[in-house]
Amino acid sequence: MVVVLPYLVIVNYFLIGSMYFSFPLFIWATLVSSVIGTCSWASHIIAANVLKHTITNYSQTGKRLLIQVPVYILLTLILGLSLFSAFYGLDFITAPFSWLSFKPVFISGIMLNVVATSFHEGLFAFEKWKASTLEAEQLKRNYIQSQFEGLKSQVNPHFLFNSLNSLSALIYSDQEKAGSFLDEMSKVYRYLLRSNENELIPLSSEIHFVHSFFHMLKTRYDEGIELKLNIQEQHMQYLIPPLTLQMLIENAIKHNVISRERPLKIEVMTDVNDMLIVCNNIQKKSTKVLSNGIGLQNILTKYQLLNNSAVSIYNDDVSFVVKLPLFKNV
Repeated sequence: MVVVLPYLVIVNYFLIGSMYFSFPLFIWATLVSSVIGTCSWASHIIAANVLKHTITNYSQTGKRLLIQVPVYILLTLILGLSLFSAFYGLDFITAPFSWLSFKPVFISGIMLNVVATSFHEGLFAFEKWKASTLEAEQLKRNYIQSQFEGLKSQVNPHFLFNSLNSLSALIYSDQEKAGSFLDEMSKVYRYLLRSNENELIPLSSEIHFVHSFFHMLKTRYDEGIELKLNIQEQHMQYLIPPLTLQMLIENAIKHNVISRERPLKIEVMTDVNDMLIVCNNIQKKSTKVLSNGIGLQNILTKYQLLNNSAVSIYNDDVSFVVKLPLFKNV
């Protein structure tokens, strides 16, 4: 209505002249031209859609235009001739057909077709761009998801391997501690299996788990390891990817010397920006530690999957600090 109706008014004026604006000729001529114009516009849309679905690649725009332009010219010619024939048959015009009177109708039709073609091609390009963007985003998400699934499948065996090594060492040195360690290990591993199926869990659940997990660590390292928790009460119901704290604590243990004389100090806190901060003092082992990066990579992948890449990692050779955004529980 916005495009075709003003065009038809102009065409009617070219064909009929100033008499077109007299009543009731204006009403009848506009009505007749609207019916013919609507049919013509529909044929233009059908032609555009046929070409769009036949020549689907955006790279073939030139080929599509080479076919579209002559088709549109033909349809414009048919529209003009149909209007002239209808007006002549209804005695709206009495002068016989001539190129001089038809030329303005044809030229204005071509100009409208330029606008229509630009619109269709622009819309087609936008749809292709949108589809390719969505496809690229989906492929990226699928890739991250596959990475995450691969990493997740490694976390449980990785934790079990470390725990069994600790248990094996305790069996020979302190059987009572080994028994206590095994009890805590079963609780921790039960939580590990259950929570790893969820995308997010309350921070309070993770903190509760950390208490059990750290009990295992104290059984093994005694005064060689310290944990300080400073979590603001309002953050307890915020959400976090499961096992995040366990992986960060394990990462600190793996890369640092732990002893009574040089205890590993780990602090977990929250700040006013709704960030969870985990830091530990750095006291590197003298021998190089083999690392496959499961822990940190798992955390980064989880946050990528949740469309949040605001994880920050700092290492100044004195402290190792990881800052993680917390998710509001809505």
